[in-house]
Amino acid sequence: MTARAPRFHRALPLLAPLLLLSLALPALAGTRTPRYIDLAERLGPGEPADDTAYRELNRWLVDEFTDASPDAFCAGAVDNYRPLRLDCVVDTRTDQIHACRFAVVASQTRIDPANGAITTELSQWYCRLPLQPGLPAGTFLAHMTTLQPDSSGYLFNRLPGSGLSLFDVLRRCLS
Repeated sequence: MTARAPRFHRALPLLAPLLLLSLALPALAGTRTPRYIDLAERLGPGEPADDTAYRELNRWLVDEFTDASPDAFCAGAVDNYRPLRLDCVVDTRTDQIHACRFAVVASQTRIDPANGAITTELSQWYCRLPLQPGLPAGTFLAHMTTLQPDSSGYLFNRLPGSGLSLFDVLRRCLS
């Protein structure tokens, strides 16, 4: 009587491609484009990664906030406001803005005259921008990076589809 080979030897040629596929799937999954990305990561046509329209807009907004802060925001219990940045999320499937907010931090420092102790209170705000659903990222950037005729700066540009400017949103949010 002759010995028969175990059945798994006959199945091995069929299992080999499945084994290779199971090893390749994690690598393929890692290369998929994520559903949502930061607007800072979105590159427009011909934009280098370190100088996108978003980064330019963000620099302008931070500078204008800093300039406007002493008169517009820095009066009251907290007087040391610092803008962090405009944060926007882009849906990569549609290239539309999912949500945007402007982050601001502030501090108020007090010195105890009796013992010289320093206490600092920190505050933070994430002011959501009221944007229309389905707003294309390119439209948002083009609108916000074009100084509007009735505007004294990018912070004062009306948000797309809104009668409010980012300045208006910040005044409400920070008060």
